[in-house]
Amino acid sequence: MNNYNYYLFDYDGTICNTFPTIHFAMSQTFDKSGLPAPGETAMMNAVSKGGGLHDTIRYLHPDAARLSPDDVETISKIYRQQYLECDERLTVLFDGAADVFRLLKEAGKTVVVLSNKGIGAVERSLQALRLSDLTDLVIAEGAFPDLALRAKPDPMIFDSFLIRKYNIKSKQEVLMTGDTHADILFANNCGIPSCWAAYGYGQKDTCESLKPTFTIQEIRELTASK
Repeated sequence: MNNYNYYLFDYDGTICNTFPTIHFAMSQTFDKSGLPAPGETAMMNAVSKGGGLHDTIRYLHPDAARLSPDDVETISKIYRQQYLECDERLTVLFDGAADVFRLLKEAGKTVVVLSNKGIGAVERSLQALRLSDLTDLVIAEGAFPDLALRAKPDPMIFDSFLIRKYNIKSKQEVLMTGDTHADILFANNCGIPSCWAAYGYGQKDTCESLKPTFTIQEIRELTASK
């Protein structure tokens, strides 16, 4: 797995253990909105889908069918503030993540973080966890509003942006690593190899059914010697 030139990484559940942060922030958000806080199982089921914030709110909301886009955005704003307040305290890197990024950069590889999460949260976290200098590019919701890039698993980010930006000659130079089916399906849609981070939040049967190229039980396996 260390023979690729371009390494694409999901963020939540792949680089960082953010579930405690997400669960706490969403519980606070629902409480402030006068709603029952989602339980841990419901929250994990939502996170395992690998979707964006608006999708997660709709999934968890007890009266989702009545929510307008403005309603969802209002709840989202509360969530973003709650997440910001607890992120640095609760979010931690998975063991070995920093070493993997460092080794890849030392080997001259291109490292891209590709997330359906909001760009502000991802960039702040990478900065706090000292991964910013080891990352060539961060693509997340809101990163390039003029391009209107569609979220994973849509292949638009790769087909219309990354290939051109880095002049990628062969899709076999690229490895996508992520923990949910959205990440593996994204890789399949792009026609690039995939690595399922089985230690993350994805549902085992769903992820395995998509036949990832590799499966790892911890992130350090990406750069482990054969």
